[in-house]
Amino acid sequence: MTSLIKKALLLGLLCGLPAFAMAQSKTYLYDHVHMAVPEPLVAAQWYKDNIGGEFIDGRTDRLLFGTTRIMFLPSTPETRPSEGGVVDHLGFSVTDLEAVVAKVRAAGATVQGDIRDIPGLFKLAFIVDPFGSRLELLQDEQHLGFHHVHLRSTDPQATFKWYEDTFGGIRTNLRGRLDGILYPGNVWLLITQGENFPSRGASIDHIGWRALDSDETIADLQSKGVEFTSEPVDMTLPNGMINYFYVQGPEGARVELVRRAADMR
Repeated sequence: MTSLIKKALLLGLLCGLPAFAMAQSKTYLYDHVHMAVPEPLVAAQWYKDNIGGEFIDGRTDRLLFGTTRIMFLPSTPETRPSEGGVVDHLGFSVTDLEAVVAKVRAAGATVQGDIRDIPGLFKLAFIVDPFGSRLELLQDEQHLGFHHVHLRSTDPQATFKWYEDTFGGIRTNLRGRLDGILYPGNVWLLITQGENFPSRGASIDHIGWRALDSDETIADLQSKGVEFTSEPVDMTLPNGMINYFYVQGPEGARVELVRRAADMR
């Protein structure tokens, strides 16, 4: 059994996923989201103060929620809001939705409508942060912190198939209501049907999975016919080296694969 499968099985057990399902195909750990903002340090502090997370990698322009990093990059005057894009919004689960909605409103977010209590699901509200990204705030006591990535697709079933075939995960229903894929790291991928625009150049620039071994990952993705949009690059960070590259997701979704220093042993 490879080390990747062992880690997937362990993460699956920690997340309450069926171990046998994790072992059926190569499954990748969900890793990060990159957001484009006018001032990365200001945006990171806003999220820390109002949504949560802790600074990581010896930097104050990125936050860790569980095993998922939210990283902030400088935007340009042409950067467009995420709403309506192929990566439409991100979901964060909190313990007191009413209090958090009031807090983000006071901190400059735009609240889109009222808090809704969806029977059989959870309470939720949509906001747009001060930097142009749409967020879903929800109260799922079983899954607090970074909760999901929500895509828009003209063909959700084909898009689900691409992500499942490419990155594995467990195809299941969230609370028996929403079709999705659950990844190690306890992150859901959800998809709504609709027209969209590419993520590059939007405030949610790209989404990312972990590559425990870069060469093995490249070979795996090549065997699946995935389109590569960059060559692998090494970068040194305060906490060690990373290796990363980009691939093309469905309908213009920009996707990054990253191998971190902790995996380079």
